[in-house]
Amino acid sequence: MKNQTPPVEIVQDIKTLWGVDRQPMGCPYCKRVFLVKPQENKNTCPLCQKGTLGSQPARLRPQEPEKLLPFKIGQEQLRTIYSAFTSGVWIKPPDFTPQKLLSRSIPIFWPLWLVDSDINGHWQMEAGFDYQVESSKESFAQGQWQSRKQIETRVRWEPRLGEISYHVDNIAVPALEEHENRIRMTGGYHLDQAIAFDPSRIADAVLEVPDLPPEDAWPMAEPRVNQAAWKVSEQASGAQHSRNYAIKANYDQLNWTQFYLPLYATSYLDDDGQPQIVIVNGETGTIHGPQLASRKRGLKIAGILGVVAVGLLLLMVICALLTALNPILGGIAVLLGILGFGTGIAAIVPAAWPASWNRKQKPLRIAQRR
Repeated sequence: MKNQTPPVEIVQDIKTLWGVDRQPMGCPYCKRVFLVKPQENKNTCPLCQKGTLGSQPARLRPQEPEKLLPFKIGQEQLRTIYSAFTSGVWIKPPDFTPQKLLSRSIPIFWPLWLVDSDINGHWQMEAGFDYQVESSKESFAQGQWQSRKQIETRVRWEPRLGEISYHVDNIAVPALEEHENRIRMTGGYHLDQAIAFDPSRIADAVLEVPDLPPEDAWPMAEPRVNQAAWKVSEQASGAQHSRNYAIKANYDQLNWTQFYLPLYATSYLDDDGQPQIVIVNGETGTIHGPQLASRKRGLKIAGILGVVAVGLLLLMVICALLTALNPILGGIAVLLGILGFGTGIAAIVPAAWPASWNRKQKPLRIAQRR
């Protein structure tokens, strides 16, 4: 396998890279490396929200990225997304508001690899060809048997083998160790909507540096390259279906370039002051993150309702004692008792609901690099 990847360059200082003024900075907690504007040094890591970014060298391939998927979600759309997200929680932490989420939103481009390759080798598979079989179906109706003709489509499987000499372009391959986790956060992207890399479309976004080099990503790339070869082989055989495909090939003229995908990262503080990460797909607006309720506020509301309940019950007792002086107070005592007991029972709900709700939430976790 001949690999034509561009050489690695160690970037240490502020420089203009790909026409964008960026400095490599790393997070000591999650070990991720970003290209950020120089003035953003010492900021909290935009993804894990635990470490503080600091200058550090980055292993980069100086070749300019090939494609990027631009942000389609703007600030007003983001505000609407956050409003809907926070409105789904009854008793929220004070920090869990659309305004806080919007003010902390950081646009990030995260990477994929795009692989080009020449495929030269041999393949074999079972090719399926559709054919039709005519039969009849008997049924009993209106006192007599009736025969109805029907045509069934079946598949005939035959072994096929052949040679392949084919070139594939832009096979998308993970460039991050936590690629699958990242996709679970963002949901899918429409990769066919990508445009050629344009530095002007980066604006203030942070660029995440790949942590999975091509030599480590190739085991994931090879099956995807072979999948493209499978489709070509199926077309060459003239089959309508295929299965049990196997290929033995050389992969030459390999070329790896970067493809950047957009997301917004933000956070809010829970009852314990811990940041809870929220991720928004910058293309589709899909939002993912925990929607935690506030147990502290729930207990506070429950305490207020409890005090009201006790007050109503005390008034009930007073009215009951004064019933002999005024019979009307007896009816009032009954009403106060009902209200007091009802309020006391209602106080249980805000006290218990947040814990029950939070058990269903799954906080996002940014995996630490190995």
